[in-house]
Amino acid sequence: MFFQQRQPYKGFTTDQPYLAGLLTGLLAGLTVGFLFAPRSGKDLRKQIAGTVNDHTKDVQQQWDKTKEQAKQTIATIKTNVGKASDKAEDEFGRYVEKAKQDARKAEKEADEALKEAGHLAEETRSAIDKFKDTGKLG
Repeated sequence: MFFQQRQPYKGFTTDQPYLAGLLTGLLAGLTVGFLFAPRSGKDLRKQIAGTVNDHTKDVQQQWDKTKEQAKQTIATIKTNVGKASDKAEDEFGRYVEKAKQDARKAEKEADEALKEAGHLAEETRSAIDKFKDTGKLG
């Protein structure tokens, strides 16, 4: 053949520079890994639990705040409804009183009209009686 096949070098694992580089890289990797590792598993779990507890407390505080605001809003609505109800009741009372006054006035006017009608009827009878007495009627 035209190309020669090369055999891979198998003695690299026994070469001192290779082994020295391998050990140096291994030590450097372990050192960097330990220096920059976040925390041990126990410490990491504590940190996660602390963060979750903090967020849980924040959510609970927000929930309590929202409940208090809702209670205040409900109290304000009840107060406003009570005021509106009292105002409507007062207004209704004024209408009732005005209706009573108008009814008394109408009753008084009706009594006066009835009295006037009675007087007119009496005058008419009296005039008829006078007219009868004069003899011109019947």
